[in-house]
Amino acid sequence: PPRTQRTSWARGLPFRPRYMGDSPLSQFVILAQSAQGRACEALVKQALDHSGVFVFGELLDCPNVQALAESEGGQKLIELLRIFAYGAYPDYIARKAELPELTPAQRRKLQLLTIVSVAKKDKLIKFAVLESALDVTNARELEDLIIEPVYQNLIVGKMDQENRCLQVESCACRDCQEEDIDFIINTLSTWQESARGMLGALDGMVQYSHESFEKQRVAREELDKLIQSTRESLKEGEGGAKLGDGGCTRMQTDDADEESKRAKNTRGRWVGALGGPASRGKH
Repeated sequence: PPRTQRTSWARGLPFRPRYMGDSPLSQFVILAQSAQGRACEALVKQALDHSGVFVFGELLDCPNVQALAESEGGQKLIELLRIFAYGAYPDYIARKAELPELTPAQRRKLQLLTIVSVAKKDKLIKFAVLESALDVTNARELEDLIIEPVYQNLIVGKMDQENRCLQVESCACRDCQEEDIDFIINTLSTWQESARGMLGALDGMVQYSHESFEKQRVAREELDKLIQSTRESLKEGEGGAKLGDGGCTRMQTDDADEESKRAKNTRGRWVGALGGPASRGKH
């Protein structure tokens, strides 16, 4: 159907989350409003096989899907859908005898979801852990399973083949169960307190920067005033020295030379006066 018609139809679904938009899952949720019985079972199996659907909570909440629990086969299918929504591949293996057999596409998808679940708990995952969780022993198969969720935007990370581990930076979210709500609230509360502490520290740094800037500004002004005052004092001192000397440019060394010459002349006159009569007596 046209986009506008499909959107109008979807508005009538009370439980349809707004963020689903035009995702592949939204198409199955819309179709589940009218599908019942075997048709609804086929619809659920198609969703499990679909390569672009990795969350199933909205489909699981559909009334017609919940109504499948009235039959034995439908109940088993709902249990399988819950494993795809909340569980992992080991959960299926543990209950394999009582659940429908997986198709190759379903097995592959559940293995990818298992990698996401492991990545949520640990950011450095050893290959041995994944081999056990995914039930694979071939190294090539394991590497292919690791590469695929990266291309599917389920995880962001890199594979370290030398050390045989997967380094995870982030991963997609899976469906949330009711028992996870308390954990999510505690995690968000812790994050909120941490964010408040960080904001407080940043506010303190900003205040300290402002105060330091103001102190430096005041110190700079005082220094400029001191420099200006010193310059004016030096200018006044130079002007006073010129006025006191009467414009004379004589140096102290010149005065010292003149004093020395006068002393020599005086000494010479005294020696001449004392030696004059003696020299006359000899004649």
